[in-house]
Amino acid sequence: MFAAKVTVATVLIGWLLRSGVLDFRALRLFGDRPLLLVANLAVFMLGVGLGALRWRILLRLADVKMPFFRALQLQLTAVFFNAVVPGNVGGDVVKSAYAARSASPDRRPTVFLVVFVERLLGLGGLVLVAGITTVLRGNELWRNPRLRELAFGVGLLGVVTLLGPAVVVFVVRRAGDRLDFWTGGTSKLAGLLRHLVAAARLVSAGPQNLALALALSMGMHTAAILFFTSLTNAITHQGVALSAMATIFPLGIITMVVPVSPAGLGVGHVAFDRLFALIGLEGGATVFNVYVIGQMTPCLLGVIPYLALKREGSLPT
Repeated sequence: MFAAKVTVATVLIGWLLRSGVLDFRALRLFGDRPLLLVANLAVFMLGVGLGALRWRILLRLADVKMPFFRALQLQLTAVFFNAVVPGNVGGDVVKSAYAARSASPDRRPTVFLVVFVERLLGLGGLVLVAGITTVLRGNELWRNPRLRELAFGVGLLGVVTLLGPAVVVFVVRRAGDRLDFWTGGTSKLAGLLRHLVAAARLVSAGPQNLALALALSMGMHTAAILFFTSLTNAITHQGVALSAMATIFPLGIITMVVPVSPAGLGVGHVAFDRLFALIGLEGGATVFNVYVIGQMTPCLLGVIPYLALKREGSLPT
C-alpha cells in the first residue's frame, strides 16, 4: 500500500514537472530572503508549541496531566516520526503510547481517542479561520466571479463545522444506547461510526477543553495562511490578497487528508495548481512545494527529543 502511495505521488509530481508548472528552483527563495526562512521556522515552532498545548488540554479529558515541556518534547518527536517513518503508524501513536502509560488502565483507550478528536479539531480550526475571513471580506470576495463559488463553499463548510459538533453531541446524549447498537458491526463504516460516537461522548464531557483546543487550532492555521500568502507574493509576484488565499488554502490542505499519497504529496501539488488557476493565479504547485518542504524539513529536529527519550527509557517499545 505504501509503495502504491509513493507511486501516485511520484507520477503526479513528475507530470507537473514535465508540464512546467512545478519549479524546484523556487526553493532558493529561503537563501535569497533570510526573513522568509526565519518566518518559516517561526511558523513551524508556533505550530509545534500550540499543538503540544492543544494535546495537553485534550489529555485532561482522559484524566492525564502532563507538564507542558514534556508535551512539547513528545510533540517534536511526533512530527519527526510523521516526516520520516512510512506507513500509517506515525508520531501520533508514539506520543499517545507514552501518555497512556501515565493513565489508569481504564482510561488508556481514551488517550488514543484523543488523537482522533485532535485531528478533527485541526480540520475544524482550518475551516473556521477560512469561514471567518470569508464573512469579514464577503463583499470583496462576492464581487469577484472567480471567488464567489469558492467563498460560498468555504462559508458553508464553516457553518457545518460550527453546527455539526453541537448536533452530534445532542444526538449522542439523547440516543447514546441506540447508537451503540447501530455501530456494533464489524465493517469499516461501523468502526468509523464507533470512533465518532466515542469522540462525541469525550467532547461532551469537556466542552471548555474543546473550545480552547479549537481556538489553538485556529491560531496555528491563521499563522500558516499568513505565511503561505507571503510565499505566494514572493514567488509569483502576483499580489494575491489574504482573503483570497484564505478561501483556497483550506480546500487545498483538506485534499492532503485523502490517503492516496504519503503526506498528501503530489495530490496537494495538483490541488493547489488547480485552485490557483480558479482564481486567476499561476504557480500554485510551486508555492505549495516550497511551503510543504519548508515545513517538513524542520521536523528532522525532532530526532533530538526522540534520542533523549530513548536514553531515559521513556519511549514505549
